[in-house]
Amino acid sequence: MALRETEHLLALESRAVSRIRVREIKAPTLSEMNSLWASLKGGVVSTPFQTPEFLAAFQESRQKTEASGFSVGVFAEPAESEHPLMLLPLVRFQRGPIRVVGMPDFGLADQNAPVIGAGCRLSGDCRAEMIRAFLERIGDADVVDIHKLHDRVHTLENPLSFLPETISQNSSLVLDLHGANATGNWCGKSIYKKTRSKFRRLVSEGVTLVEAVTPEERVGLFRTLAAQRRERFRQLGRIDSLEREDRSAFYLRLAAMEASPTPIKTLALKQGEETVAAMVLMMTGTQATAVLVSIGDQKWHAFSPGMVLFSKAIERAYEAGVRWFSFGTGQQEYKQRFGGEEHPYRRLLMPLSTRGRLFVGARQAHRAAQSVLQIALRRNGMDT
Repeated sequence: MALRETEHLLALESRAVSRIRVREIKAPTLSEMNSLWASLKGGVVSTPFQTPEFLAAFQESRQKTEASGFSVGVFAEPAESEHPLMLLPLVRFQRGPIRVVGMPDFGLADQNAPVIGAGCRLSGDCRAEMIRAFLERIGDADVVDIHKLHDRVHTLENPLSFLPETISQNSSLVLDLHGANATGNWCGKSIYKKTRSKFRRLVSEGVTLVEAVTPEERVGLFRTLAAQRRERFRQLGRIDSLEREDRSAFYLRLAAMEASPTPIKTLALKQGEETVAAMVLMMTGTQATAVLVSIGDQKWHAFSPGMVLFSKAIERAYEAGVRWFSFGTGQQEYKQRFGGEEHPYRRLLMPLSTRGRLFVGARQAHRAAQSVLQIALRRNGMDT
């Protein structure tokens, strides 16, 4: 039977801190995670996807899937036990013959990073060394595989993105709402003027903007969003990922939580009991990410309710003090119209065993062969 908690005392080369104590707590409850997060030195710096509520919903909805073990690494200086410097949520799972350790994601998280104590003054390099030393001690996995590593969490560097085994992966569009380097006068762009006009037309039709605030309201709105999205994907002949039982179970569990505050925010444009459009956001601190959106009956499409709802969600986030509004995965043209800037993100692929090194080597060879093939095709006028 796996131990509930393991502990390591790791030597570091950093001048700032030469040794670090790491406890790994297996399957912590929501209550235990709330206590851990509250104990962080100086407060919490986190994305919405590494909050206790998100992780608890992930753990509960994944019990019967490929995820075999959820844990949290707790990093502290040896003499300090009450106020850790950093937390690292992890999940172990099997990918064919390969044992993988990553972060709780499986397509549900749009950004991955450790949870950092706001009072931790160590550099990103030092925090990266702490994480690397811990990961190298993991003996029940062949490879570390963590996706969507943006370079910052709030104003702090994301230490995972500093590890040398990271590779370029993709990018997302992010709108800076409050910073000194904010993307121009974002609210003065033509798209916002257009959506304000569209919203006035919707209001004249009896449509109002509402936010679901109780668990029952959030669950009801999510079910409506899922039904609208399912019908839209059916019309397009596409597969809707929300039809996966584990994915819908995650959102239902998160929406149903009594926790306050909660990272899930649900907005809708409604005419009486009819939902014109709906959106799910993940929001905490200075970050907000739009993760799901749906549009109702065809009769409303001329009012561009999806664009109106994006505009209203951005305004709500701005009023709440959010600095970065992310449009989630994808580079669709409509997202670019809101003024977002491209933020690259990386993937950590770090072997931990001989089998892991063979896996990473084979993957790199496959990618190199694909690149050579694409170059050859372009040279012959056959670019695909």
